[in-house]
Amino acid sequence: MLAAWRLWQRAVTFIPLVRSQTLNPPLTMAAAASPKRLRVYSSAAGDCDSANGAASGKRVGTHNGSFHCDEALGCFLIRLTSQFAGADVVRTRDPQILDTLDAVLDVGGVYDHSQHRYDHHQKGFNEVFGHGFNTKLSSAGLVYKHFGKEIIAKELEVSEDHEDVHQLYLAIYKSFVEALDAIDNGINQYDTDQSPKFVNNTHLSSRVGRLNPDWTDPDQSPEKENAAFQQAMMLAGGEFMESVRLHVKSWLPARSIVLECLWTRGKVDPSEEIMVLDRFCPWKLLLFELEEKLKTDPLTKYVLYQDERSKSWRVQAVSVAPDRFESRKALPEKWRGLRDDELSNVTGIPGCVFVHMSGFIGGNKTFEGALEMARAALKC
Repeated sequence: MLAAWRLWQRAVTFIPLVRSQTLNPPLTMAAAASPKRLRVYSSAAGDCDSANGAASGKRVGTHNGSFHCDEALGCFLIRLTSQFAGADVVRTRDPQILDTLDAVLDVGGVYDHSQHRYDHHQKGFNEVFGHGFNTKLSSAGLVYKHFGKEIIAKELEVSEDHEDVHQLYLAIYKSFVEALDAIDNGINQYDTDQSPKFVNNTHLSSRVGRLNPDWTDPDQSPEKENAAFQQAMMLAGGEFMESVRLHVKSWLPARSIVLECLWTRGKVDPSEEIMVLDRFCPWKLLLFELEEKLKTDPLTKYVLYQDERSKSWRVQAVSVAPDRFESRKALPEKWRGLRDDELSNVTGIPGCVFVHMSGFIGGNKTFEGALEMARAALKC
């Protein structure tokens, strides 16, 4: 798991540069330890010499002016690769300068991986991630599509063809990158013509956008803008690496647990509609994904697991979808809102603790009691 820390060190450390204002990284240990330092600078049409000869090594280009989350993350990600490790970032719209750069993101009107050109604004561009995902890609999605496995394999310290790398590659796109692609391309989360019930300006794309120099700020210099873009790269990249770390530390082990428990449902109950977690873990999203992938039939109605604090057992109804409150089969209405002896008397099952008013969860003092509650609920 320390590989994520090393990747973070490599990606976010800065050194001073003429025409570039640097920021102090939040992790000073990383700044001291990293050999790969970041330079961000602008190159106007008349400043080709500074772009062409100022720095050694690779140079990655993106546009100057207002920035968005996709190119900030894309620049962060491409610098994690072996080919572009420690590359300078040149911010310009000058096509003559862009042509001299080793990679170009979010500008230039060209998508061509063989030439390391990753723009998505040109007419006729409809590239998607694939693997069942149909959201149009942004520059971040394009970089992740082509380099994501390399980045993840380095985190795991395994080869790119390792099974875990592929599973993480898909999961991180779904949980992190796809939303950035959709927001940058103006794709709504839901198919609806109704106005949203609330405004969400707390997501990553909004927070990156707020790092742009404010229009009231008297300093609108390229130096100020480049410093803000460095900060945007750190913000987007830091949250990406945190997502990778959490997936490696938590998601992968949880997936193994849920998969094994899903396969063994028939040993719990002949209906195969009751699943028992032999160790509690985040299971809800994983259950939906695995059931869909395995084309599970019948679908799981109840999941049993032990509460680690009380040591009692929970029987939880599975919702109809990950983002819905309705259950596939809620616990019986006549049980809802009851507790302890009153609930045990109604169910005829000893040791009952409670059933929630909505019927989505209940509890029993023992595993045997929770299993009986689930079996009885299936028959109602």
